[in-house]
Amino acid sequence: MEKLIEELTSLVKDLAVGVDGLKSDLGGIKTRQDEMEAQVAAYKEAAGKGFPIPGITGPVPAGTTPSELREILAPYDMAFQGKRLVDKIAHPVHRIDEATREKLAQFFILFLKAGVMNDPVARMKFREMYGAADQKLAVEVGDPGNVFPVPDVLMTEILGFARERSVILQYARMWNMTSEKQSFPIETPQSAAVYWGNDTEEGTPVIGEIELEAEELSAYSGVKNTTLMDALTDIVSWLAECMAEAAGLELDNVAFNGDGTKAGCYGLLSSLCGNTVTMTGTSFADLTASDISAMIAKLPGLRKAGSQFYMSGDVLHYVRTLKDNQDRPIFIDPIGFDVPGRIYGYPYQEVIKMPTTDAAGVAFMTFGNLQYFAVGRRLASTALSINPYDQWKQNRTLFKIYQRWALKMAIPDAFVRLMTHAAATTTTTTTTTTTTT
Repeated sequence: MEKLIEELTSLVKDLAVGVDGLKSDLGGIKTRQDEMEAQVAAYKEAAGKGFPIPGITGPVPAGTTPSELREILAPYDMAFQGKRLVDKIAHPVHRIDEATREKLAQFFILFLKAGVMNDPVARMKFREMYGAADQKLAVEVGDPGNVFPVPDVLMTEILGFARERSVILQYARMWNMTSEKQSFPIETPQSAAVYWGNDTEEGTPVIGEIELEAEELSAYSGVKNTTLMDALTDIVSWLAECMAEAAGLELDNVAFNGDGTKAGCYGLLSSLCGNTVTMTGTSFADLTASDISAMIAKLPGLRKAGSQFYMSGDVLHYVRTLKDNQDRPIFIDPIGFDVPGRIYGYPYQEVIKMPTTDAAGVAFMTFGNLQYFAVGRRLASTALSINPYDQWKQNRTLFKIYQRWALKMAIPDAFVRLMTHAAATTTTTTTTTTTTT
């Protein structure tokens, strides 16, 4: 019995030691787990700032640039490039997330290193990631070796920034074009045949179409080479904003002022506009509330739905001071609220490219719904090209932005323009007196 008790006592002691050891092991495992979690958190924070993760050879977490690509993009800080594009003050309407900012930054820095710095590794990487401009595009743009296509996924974001500068891109109906010429359906007053009674007679509905033809649009801009190579300059934001503003403002110019010579477009202020109101005066200062009311009256019924006034800031100055024949202001601006001002209850938009200098017989304001104006964007045609030669003495590089657009008034009768009166013609009458002797 004593021997059995000794064996049981020994077994209990061994179990106690084992439990204590297990507790010790578990405590060590927990401590190691805490250390590893802290290390992973530190790595994630470092990766978010654009720093490489030491000892990690597997997939890089989303939102960070692979180490191989970071070496090609050096010395530019990818965590800094494009920061203005996510700034709420600089871009209150369209902002991109961090992942998209990084994609834009990678594209533009590869573009700079391949085109401006002639880095062969960057050029190969650019072609691997985005492809090369086809021969047709290269011939149209310029030197095939310095033409770089802009993928549509990135161009969509650039268009988002363009809408901040362009009224036509904000409100017009936009169609994506897969060919140079393409037809699209438009609303017509007789889009269907309608009958009363039990019997429906045979008839052919009138289906309206508009044909858009894409034309080339390009713009040059020069930049100092020191600016391009400065790793601390947010050159990515500058390039993206430059592309956006160049396209947006020129599209506004053609859509409102076009005379048929650019993209074959006759603008909303041209004689092809469906309706015209002519003032009695020859100057912007002669504008009256009755002229504005007459513009509204020109559009029938539901055509007024969604309509806005479009004018330059100079003309808007005169509109804000107008009163009707009962001495009531026609411009209602709720000061202190986020609701924009209205003219006779209709909203307005200030267009930078509309006329600012008055003269006799000049159209300067329009009213209507821009959904009846068609804008076509040719897909897979946007490109950037570089010319480092023409201004090499000034240490500057020229950039050319190349796109294809189409613009046309789909329904001219859905718009009305306002123009000043033509100058009166002075006629001199000569009277001949005959004296009879």
